Amino acid sequence: MQTETLVGLIGLGGAVIGAGGAVFGGWLQQRHQANTAKAERREGRRYAAGQTALEMLIRLRQAAANRTDTPESESAWTDAFIDWTVTFDAALHVVPDGDQMREQVFEVVRLIGYYEALGQTRQESNLWIDALCREAVAVLSAFLREDPLPRPSPFFLDQQAMVEAISPFV
Repeated sequence: MQTETLVGLIGLGGAVIGAGGAVFGGWLQQRHQANTAKAERREGRRYAAGQTALEMLIRLRQAAANRTDTPESESAWTDAFIDWTVTFDAALHVVPDGDQMREQVFEVVRLIGYYEALGQTRQESNLWIDALCREAVAVLSAFLREDPLPRPSPFFLDQQAMVEAISPFV
């Protein structure tokens, strides 16, 4: 084979390898950018859904704090509780990577409705609801900060035991 032909074939081979490397590199970069964008969208959904659930807990605390013995107040409380119940779990279920957080928060908030079964006064039930909401807020806040989830507080464990004593289905 002549030298010119050999040099041409080597040049052609180099061009093919170079073009293939460029195409492969472009594909890898596009894939990395797509994965990064997906992770950013996921983080945005995680934060937005968690923030919605946190706002719902805050509104429930406010509704409980504003409860009085008047029929209007009781009606407002009932409406707030129904609104909270319907939207809170939906907000938590769309949080990506939130299984452990959801489990811990639901463990706390399912006790909220037991104030009547415990025979609490209005003031006691308001304090009960507020304390349970604060417990759930602590869990949600740690999740949103990406901190380790807090262990259940001694207060919560006492309240849980009290509810389990009157209702075996808790």
